[in-house]
Amino acid sequence: MDAKLIVGLLAGVLLVGTYYYEDDLPGHSSGGPLPAEYANGPEALDWLKRSQNESAMASNRFLETPNAIRFVRQLYDAGALRVIVPQASITDDGVEVYADSLVVTLPTDPQRRNRVWRICADEIRKLGEEPGDGTDESQVLLWWD
Repeated sequence: MDAKLIVGLLAGVLLVGTYYYEDDLPGHSSGGPLPAEYANGPEALDWLKRSQNESAMASNRFLETPNAIRFVRQLYDAGALRVIVPQASITDDGVEVYADSLVVTLPTDPQRRNRVWRICADEIRKLGEEPGDGTDESQVLLWWD
């Protein structure tokens, strides 16, 4: 078999595998438990306020750090118990420190939970994913690729 064909087939398999892995992340269409590497990290509002980077969070979504701060405040105002920047999503490239995801802890109070879930679900839809109903989740991973 031609080496280019083999390499192409392997690349295709890896691409499909990556798609299914990303699809299994919480906040994506199939949900599931939060991966351990996304369970810990600094509180988002504090981390963003301390940032020296003018675009510390998902620049493709928020453009500038103050916009990300407003979004995190919106989550807290709706009733989120906690919003963190997962340690696994923080990148320090030697020039600046930035991240591309948040983990939102949903409240148990049904009204507050619904308000927070709607905000998260809207973000998930903007990413082209189907958010599900959120009834089984205690945390939601919002990831801007």
